[in-house]
Amino acid sequence: MKPYFQEIDSCVLACSGPSLNKVDVFSLGLPVVAVSTAIRKIPNPDFWALADRLNKMHGQEGERAWSSKKIIKIVPQSKIIKGDDSFIRAEYKNSGRQEELTQTLFVPGLPLLRGPHKSVTFIIQWLHINGIKNIIFAGNDLKANSFEEKYAYKLETHDMRKKGNFKTTLDQVAKTMKAWYPIAKSKGFEWYSWECGEEFEKLVPKFTRLTKFEFKTNKGLVNKKEKLEEAYKRRKTSQEILNDSVERLKNSFKK
Repeated sequence: MKPYFQEIDSCVLACSGPSLNKVDVFSLGLPVVAVSTAIRKIPNPDFWALADRLNKMHGQEGERAWSSKKIIKIVPQSKIIKGDDSFIRAEYKNSGRQEELTQTLFVPGLPLLRGPHKSVTFIIQWLHINGIKNIIFAGNDLKANSFEEKYAYKLETHDMRKKGNFKTTLDQVAKTMKAWYPIAKSKGFEWYSWECGEEFEKLVPKFTRLTKFEFKTNKGLVNKKEKLEEAYKRRKTSQEILNDSVERLKNSFKK
């Protein structure tokens, strides 16, 4: 099976931490992937990754994104019974032993592993095995002084049920990323922190406007963002392709 991304090999991964408010995730002209509840802050991403079922934590923004055919949803194969072609289902299983990770992480054809924070660890793997080399993280703070300071969006009453274990979850994700990042690098992938803060930047390099990439397009490797933006604008969603087909069919009857 061919990787999903063939013209573009870099993306922005929007997590739900407060540093997400420091950046404009769309300003690079790259595909934007929202992770789980980050949809409440980034309601119109190109892709939305969620390993949980749709629930109150995703807000009204999540309900709209779930039914939108313009937003591609990436979900575990077992989590959805039916859906249209705006859903991509990925095979998914419980994590293996630590010593097996080098052989099983980021390997096309193998099921994705369930990490401690299901949606973010799920989508990192899916992106890498589908052609994304460089992931630019936004909102991946990995620490918070309190539950109220953990998110980029305003909290609602129903959010408070997650308050009890918020620090444990952050620590688990940080530990997993420390283990996974060297494996990602060894396989030719790179992660960057876009204003995520010191905790994540102890682990990965900072992304700035001066960061040099060789962006992949269908004409080969180029290092000009303008070329990437042109390639991305040419990309059509499945709905646009369908609309074009319908329009051509209508025109054929007019002749």
